[in-house]
Amino acid sequence: MDEKCSWPRVGYEELGWHVDDDDRALMSKSARRKIGETYYAAVPPMIAQLTPEVPADLLRHAMEVESELIRFDALLSVRGYDLPALLLRSESSASSRIENLTASVRNVALAELDATTPRNSREIAGNVRAMREAIELKGEPSVEDVLRVHASLMSVTGESFGGELRDEQVWIGGSAFGPQGAAFVPPSQERVPALLDDLMAFVRRDDLDPVVQTAVAHAQFESIHPFVDGNGRTGRALLHRWLRYHDVLRHATLPISSGLLHDVDSYMGALQSYHDGDVRPIVGELVDALEVALVLAQSATRQIDDIIEHWRQQMGERRGSAIRKLPAVLVAQPVVSVAHVADHLQITPRAARDVIARACEYGMLTPMGNRRRGVFYQADELLDVLEQMTSRPAMRRMLVR
Repeated sequence: MDEKCSWPRVGYEELGWHVDDDDRALMSKSARRKIGETYYAAVPPMIAQLTPEVPADLLRHAMEVESELIRFDALLSVRGYDLPALLLRSESSASSRIENLTASVRNVALAELDATTPRNSREIAGNVRAMREAIELKGEPSVEDVLRVHASLMSVTGESFGGELRDEQVWIGGSAFGPQGAAFVPPSQERVPALLDDLMAFVRRDDLDPVVQTAVAHAQFESIHPFVDGNGRTGRALLHRWLRYHDVLRHATLPISSGLLHDVDSYMGALQSYHDGDVRPIVGELVDALEVALVLAQSATRQIDDIIEHWRQQMGERRGSAIRKLPAVLVAQPVVSVAHVADHLQITPRAARDVIARACEYGMLTPMGNRRRGVFYQADELLDVLEQMTSRPAMRRMLVR
């Protein structure tokens, strides 16, 4: 163990590896030479009873950011519309972008209403669903939480393993035929259940700084890598669940992944440092990401407040009319159909068409065009704000305002 660190390194164990004859026949001669009969898989430490130690200045910074988050969270709780639902989409898009999975915010919002959108859009819409699942969970964090979030994430892909712990060895990088030479080989599948039970015990503790605790828990989760696919996105969704459990964010859904997207290489390097027994980088990454996310969320909040106030000033309809309630619907779902508006405003489809027509006149909505799959309408101004929060150049502009 590094004398500067008080956290155990990830260990490794040698395990046997077998390549069946069919796979071997597909391999080149050089690939066959590289695939041996054994490999080394990670053995993450049990952490339930361990206490991470970080430098005093880093802990102080974490506590300052926590206080700012709690104040912002309280401000969001008194708004008359569901701003967290809108910010949830930028968070989901940014989390997916870290995995090189991209789609426009508009297409992701459309995918929530239309199953015929491109696969990338549907996968990110699955991430929106997983994030929503994570923040709505109640009670103490558990392995069942983790499975539910993963099931929501994978529900749109048609894969059979959503919500199921892996029953095979996985690895990151290297060859498709074996874990030899991989950048990281997570623990064998037999170790996963006990490691997750231990991790949940660590998350439930109430004697640790919540940001430090959440950062370490996130790194441990990614080290366990409990699923065949979707580990990164699931882990980032769980950040919200754990911060909410510890009362750091009761109402807000901050674009934490946008903060991590700001410097992905540094984030990945921090996860590697955790394997080497140093928790400081991943704690620093989360603190910095929360700080960036807060600035982005504050900027987005001001812009959205201005947009909605502008819409309200344009409306000539009386108070209590259906269109007056439409902005709250659009904040929660910035791409809508007649059926969606009718359902959420509890009006007839005919009345919903009239509301949408008026909204188009006011510039609140624009039609997305006639399609065989249906007619949809988008709130361009809201979508533009969300796109800024997942575009690196736009993020930089927002951060220097």
